[in-house]
Amino acid sequence: MQLAQQPINTDLHKLVIWMIFGGAIVSATGISICVWAQYQEIGPAVFALRADFLGDYMRTPLAYVYNMALIVAGLCILLAMYGLFLLKLGHFGLYISFAGLWVGGSIILMGVFPINYLSEHRLSSTSFLLGTVILHFLTLAARINHKEICSKRLFFISSLGLASALGLVFQLNWQTLDFDACIPQTGENCYVAINMWGQTNLTMLWCLMLALTIKKLTHTLQQPAL
Repeated sequence: MQLAQQPINTDLHKLVIWMIFGGAIVSATGISICVWAQYQEIGPAVFALRADFLGDYMRTPLAYVYNMALIVAGLCILLAMYGLFLLKLGHFGLYISFAGLWVGGSIILMGVFPINYLSEHRLSSTSFLLGTVILHFLTLAARINHKEICSKRLFFISSLGLASALGLVFQLNWQTLDFDACIPQTGENCYVAINMWGQTNLTMLWCLMLALTIKKLTHTLQQPAL
């Protein structure tokens, strides 16, 4: 009821929705191009690589595509979260927007400082990891009192995202702010790489689910006016 009394600004809703869709499309396209290029060289072994290795200028020919995709996607998320902040969808809406700004800024820094800049990359990737933990936790908490901004699908994706992010938190070597290198052995999977790919995809899915939730909320808020 409190949300229905807020002034309806469909422009802000559209900003959030289209910036999120734009960021997800750009990041998915950039990652897919780099994965496909690496697949041509090393085959299925590309899926055993950590996602951030695709941004290594010394190892990946299309690293610039991956890093530019991160920068553009991060900018889109920043704009979307700024729009979400202006919508003022309750306290949890503000908290989620702040956490989203943190995550978007960290994604930009990971694109600016890929793994070639090891110290800076470790700081930015750790910041992204902690930001996603807080983002998913706040989204799950919003389901208690603000169900209108946390749909069932968003709740499900956030649950998986939080589990994936916490898994990486426990796998992270906090002394070096990096993950221990996988030792390739026959029949053994690199769980750090698997978990990192999971976190990457779940973050994009979270953005898409948030955009769909905001779109549905826009339609709901317009009903009284109609």
